[in-house]
Amino acid sequence: MTVVPITGGTPAGDVLTLAVATLWVLVPGAAVLLAAGVRRLPVLLGGAPAVSVGLSTLAATATGALGTRFGGGTVLVATALVAALAAVLRGRAGPPGDRPPRGPLPVTALVAAALALAAVGTTAELFRRGLGALATPSQEHDTITHTLVTARVLRTGDAAPWRAQAIDVITGDPAQYYPNGLHQWAALTAQAAGVDPVSGLNATSVVVLAVVQTLGLVALAARALPPAWLPAGGVAAVAAALAHQPLLAMHHDSGALPNAAAIAFAPGAIALLLPPDRPPAHRPWRAVAALVPVLALAAAGVLTVHPSAALTVGGGVLGAGTVLLLARTGRDRRHDLRHDLRWVAGLAGAAVLAGALVGTSLLRAAAAGGGSSSRFARDVPVQTLPDALHRVLTLPLQGGLDPDATRSQWWLAAAVVLGALLAGRAGAAVLGPWLVWSALAVAYLVGVTGPGVDLVWDSAWNSYYRVVAHGSPWAWLLAGVGLARVASWAAPRARPAVAAALGAALLAGTVLAAGPTEVAALRARYAAPEYERVDADDDAAGRFLAAHVRPGERVLNSGNDGSTYAYVLHGVPVLATTAVPLASQPDLRVLARDLRAMTPQVRALLREHRVGWVVVDSLAPGLPLRPADAEFFGVPGYAVPPGLTDLDAVPGLRRVFTSGSVGVWEVVGQGAVP
Repeated sequence: MTVVPITGGTPAGDVLTLAVATLWVLVPGAAVLLAAGVRRLPVLLGGAPAVSVGLSTLAATATGALGTRFGGGTVLVATALVAALAAVLRGRAGPPGDRPPRGPLPVTALVAAALALAAVGTTAELFRRGLGALATPSQEHDTITHTLVTARVLRTGDAAPWRAQAIDVITGDPAQYYPNGLHQWAALTAQAAGVDPVSGLNATSVVVLAVVQTLGLVALAARALPPAWLPAGGVAAVAAALAHQPLLAMHHDSGALPNAAAIAFAPGAIALLLPPDRPPAHRPWRAVAALVPVLALAAAGVLTVHPSAALTVGGGVLGAGTVLLLARTGRDRRHDLRHDLRWVAGLAGAAVLAGALVGTSLLRAAAAGGGSSSRFARDVPVQTLPDALHRVLTLPLQGGLDPDATRSQWWLAAAVVLGALLAGRAGAAVLGPWLVWSALAVAYLVGVTGPGVDLVWDSAWNSYYRVVAHGSPWAWLLAGVGLARVASWAAPRARPAVAAALGAALLAGTVLAAGPTEVAALRARYAAPEYERVDADDDAAGRFLAAHVRPGERVLNSGNDGSTYAYVLHGVPVLATTAVPLASQPDLRVLARDLRAMTPQVRALLREHRVGWVVVDSLAPGLPLRPADAEFFGVPGYAVPPGLTDLDAVPGLRRVFTSGSVGVWEVVGQGAVP
């Protein structure tokens, strides 16, 4: 059967939605950074996204505690308050170390900007071809949760992270922690642009990879590399634009949007947290104090996008920061160590504030088991050391596109290895973190376990592509370092032009080698899906239910099909919001298993929960069950829960709507609704 994706909107409307998403992720954070004294443009723009999400997290926490609605207005209030606090703390202190150059913009900056714009345009075009329209939902399992979390924030104004995933979207109970920084931003985008939650979420997904990651890589190059190597940040953005692993693969293979977004946010957050080049000339303590709440919000923001950012950002700051401080001290014997101590003290204060804002939520997530490696099987078998080194260095596509890891991203891999060989002392702050993360990736592949590395495996859900993702920003920066080093061999005046030409060649080669594959991968989940979970038939059933469900009635559904989008797109009060009903939903589990039998218990539950309707899509993807669930449902796996099959013959149910593989039944004759 041909799958007809849900779609809508117009190209102009999609451009507007992308613009709104970009403004929400840049403007609040940039305003606060300006108030705190940050003036260096790459750092200002690259660090703004993490601060913006931190501001929305602050607003979400405050409104959640006070019982008020989260929305654009509350985020703007939070922005104004934090900006005022930073300005008061700063007083008349000078800029916090990184001063913008005076006079005409250096040619190196123009080259970096041109390459960054090329990366943004390439990524946006990639997604345009793969999605078709922002209103097209992904068929992936995880996006069920992503769209539900976004829709509930938009519909109810409840964005508190500790109850972000409401298992019952109508009552909000039970609810549990979920990293919803991306979803807060998506809801703000949908609200401001006047679009549906799917469009808002897809817009943020595009902007994360096209804008946030690009600006972050340029910012990190500005802080970790010599000024003449600033084009390396633009080259890194070009390299990241068409790299299938790890970020695009997270969209294709598992819909792991928050984890992918956290990796994209990391470079900008690291750039903010690295020590500035030199101390402020005036009132240095006040300059650092003004940044403490801002740095805290950046840390809290990226952690709220996904907790694994603690390792990505923390490891990056520790590794690159140590190299920079040692290099600075060795280079300048008159270097003022008090500057470094002030910055470390400021980071400690920021860590305390960030912990106060998001620590409780993260502890709840950890107590629930998180990504414990004991709960998930390895996604890559244990390998020999030579095979592990080959996989890490050649960057194969892997995953659903390349399960045997035989299709390497050679254009990118060669540039990364070149950068590693040519980095030298000037590129040591990039080379060091890449070596550490590459060593950890090799350790995972060869099966190393232990108290230290198990923490990394746990944070990565025991998945190789999530482990190696931590080091991906440093890999792309190394590609930039390699090309910048080659450009430095040219005559001084020609170096920027050579760097631009090499960056353009890398982009062109990558587009030719990987562009069609990347588009096909996205289309397989969006515009031309290779399997069906949600399509136009589910949308038609959602519209029918929205027009017929009476106040107080609930809709019994399967969380493994597209019926959850009846709530996302139309506000229909569905009961099932997870692919398999959880242990905290015993009544729903019984209904999903036994509805066909229409036992006295089932009839009582229908009345108790005021179930007036049932909706089922018979073409849902197959789903293997965990042992406990398999025992309860009596099957090793299902596409449709056993109790929701063959409903036409069930007494008390009457089919009232059909669209393709989706049917809607009204509950009649059982007194289901008092």
